[in-house]
Amino acid sequence: MDSRARLLLPLLILCGPGLQGCRGESEQTAQRKALQKTVQRLLETRECAGCELSGAMLEGADLEGARLAGATLEGAKLARARLGKADLTGANLSRADARKADFRGARLDDVWFSDMQLQEANLEGLDLRTVKGLASANFEGANLRGINLEEAGFYGVDGPYRRTERPHPYSVSSGGALLRRADLTGARLRYAVLARCDLEGAILRDADLRDADLEKANLTGVELQGARLSGATWEDGSRCAAGSQGGCRSPKPR
Repeated sequence: MDSRARLLLPLLILCGPGLQGCRGESEQTAQRKALQKTVQRLLETRECAGCELSGAMLEGADLEGARLAGATLEGAKLARARLGKADLTGANLSRADARKADFRGARLDDVWFSDMQLQEANLEGLDLRTVKGLASANFEGANLRGINLEEAGFYGVDGPYRRTERPHPYSVSSGGALLRRADLTGARLRYAVLARCDLEGAILRDADLRDADLEKANLTGVELQGARLSGATWEDGSRCAAGSQGGCRSPKPR
């Protein structure tokens, strides 16, 4: 074996047949560099509409007012990020870690929140009616004061919390969001579906829950001072009497 062949032999062993292993490593390196470049551009300009940012490391990033409409942020690390007044219209944040992130004033039309980690995040005053995948997100301890979810809700086929098992094998698996200790003070939840949600220890003071659906929800330790509950469906399936406030009153028998 000549000297050139001896030099190539370790490379062939390392990379495998046809050098595919080396090409794969090069592709991964190129993708990583491209992502780093995109992240740097975002941080410098706050302009990244439609960008591919899956898995991006943006923990604690200052993205106030950033333009991220249509961006893909699947699995992105956004813990403690500042996203106030950011335009996230149509963005995909599925599986993103946004614990303690600040979204106040952000535009969230048609955003995907599937399987997001939003523990202790700040979404105060936001309109969440068109956000997709809310049921599968974790909102434990989140600031949801004054949010608007009228005629929408935290319930769906991917909801992780289920108060009861499926009634029969052919029924659609469905549940509610994790909302333990979430602050929903003054939230607009009229006609909202909160069935099977885990609301243990949540704050619902002064919330508008008229005609809302709370059937099979976990309401242990929930604060309801000033909450309006006329016509709401309670956790046991009963209907709250007209004028119910601060608690669900049973309708008077006819």
